[in-house]
Amino acid sequence: MIKERIALKYCGGCNPTFDRVEYVRKIQSAAEDRIEWTTLDDGHWDKVLLIHGCDTACLEKNFDFSKIISIRNDAQDPGEIVQRLLSEEKNED
Repeated sequence: MIKERIALKYCGGCNPTFDRVEYVRKIQSAAEDRIEWTTLDDGHWDKVLLIHGCDTACLEKNFDFSKIISIRNDAQDPGEIVQRLLSEEKNED
C-alpha cells in the first residue's frame, strides 16, 4: 500500500485557542499507518497539513491551496481530517 506523504506545519502559536500538539497526536493516531508524516523541508510530500492556533490562519498566505488542508480549531473529528488528507480534494477549515 502506498502511503500519502503529509508535511506537518504549525503556526507560530502567538494566539492559540486549543492544544495544537495534542490535536495532531489524535490525527496521527486516527491515521494509523496510512500516512507517512514528514516536514516541509523534506520537499517530497503530497499535501501539507497546516495547524493554526486561531482563525487568523497566517500560514495560509504562503501555500498553494490545492495541496493544503488548513485547520483552525479542534472541532472536527480527527478521523475526518485523515479522510480529507487521503482524498483527492482540497479542503480548508
